[in-house]
Amino acid sequence: MAPGIPPFTTPMKKYQKRDFKEDSSSRRLENMSTRIAIHPSHSVVPESDNSDDSSAGNYFDFCSQLKKEVDDIFHSSLNSVVKKSCKCKNRFFLLATSDDAFFKKTHVFLESEGHVSVQPSDFFKREIRSSPLLIIVRNVDIAKHIFEVPHLLELRKSPHVQFAGIDEPEDVVNLTYQELFITGGFVMFDREAIESISSDNINKVWGILKTLCKTGKWKWVLHYRDSRCLKENARLCPKAREKEYLLNKCKEEGLLDILSYHECDLMTRQEPNYLQCLCHQQVQNISARYPVFVSDLKTDCRFEKNGIMTMTVDSFLMGLISKTTNRFV
Repeated sequence: MAPGIPPFTTPMKKYQKRDFKEDSSSRRLENMSTRIAIHPSHSVVPESDNSDDSSAGNYFDFCSQLKKEVDDIFHSSLNSVVKKSCKCKNRFFLLATSDDAFFKKTHVFLESEGHVSVQPSDFFKREIRSSPLLIIVRNVDIAKHIFEVPHLLELRKSPHVQFAGIDEPEDVVNLTYQELFITGGFVMFDREAIESISSDNINKVWGILKTLCKTGKWKWVLHYRDSRCLKENARLCPKAREKEYLLNKCKEEGLLDILSYHECDLMTRQEPNYLQCLCHQQVQNISARYPVFVSDLKTDCRFEKNGIMTMTVDSFLMGLISKTTNRFV
C-alpha cells in the first residue's frame, strides 16, 4: 500500500479475522504456562497442601483466567485504535456510475461523518496535493467502470492516494473496504517489441523486475501466441533459443506469466487489442498499482486515460524503477 495515508491503511477485515482466531501471544502464554507447570517451585503456582489433582485444577483455572484477561485487553486496545482512526477526517471521491440511491446515500453518510468530498482534479492543486485522498468505487462497478476515474494514471503515481472498493456505505468508516491498486504492477510488451528485443535486454528486464519486486509484486505478462512464436523460432535460430531460455528462467522465478489462450491470440487478428487486454488484466490483478505497456510505436492517448503507463523499450529499461519505486518504497 502506498505510504502516507494513516486513516485508511488497515481495513477492518484484517482485524475481524483476528477476532475469530486465537491470538499468537495467547498461544505463547499457554506454552509458557505449560513449561511453568513442570516446575512447581515457580511463583505463579501457589503453594498448597491439597492433592496433586487439586493443585493442577487451580493452576489451569489461573491460566484460563489470565488468558481471558490478556485477550480482553488486546481486543479493547484494538477497538480503541480503530475508533481513533475513524475519527480522522479525509477527502474522498466517490465514482458514481448511475442514479442509484446507493451513491447518494454513501455520499451523505461520509459527509455526515466529517469527510470532505472533492473532485480528483482538485488533488493536483499545490496546497492540498500532499493531503490524503481516498478514491471510492462500488465493488460491482470495478470491472466496467474503474477506468472512468478522472486522472487515474496521475492519481496512481501519488503515495497520498488510496483506492477502495465498497459494498456498503459504512465500509469506509468501518474499515471493511477492499483495497485496490495497492502496490506493484505488471508489464506487457507489444509483439514488435518482443520480436526485436535482444537477449541482453531480456536480462535487463529480468533485473528490473527483481528490483521492483523488493517493494511489491511485479510480473511480465506475455501473450500465448507470442510465446508460441518464440518457441518455433528457437528451433531454427540460436539467438531465439537464447531468448527462449532466458524467458523460461524468468518464468521459473515467478517473474513471467504466459497468458491463457484468448481472443488476442486468434490467427485472424493481426495483433492483440492491447488496450482491452491490459484493462482486463488490471481487473484480474486488482491489487497491482501499475499496468505498464511497452511499445516503440506511437500509442493511443486512451492508454493513459485508462490509467495505463506507456513507455518505449529504452525508456522502460532506463526509467521504470525511478518512475515507480520513488513513490512506493
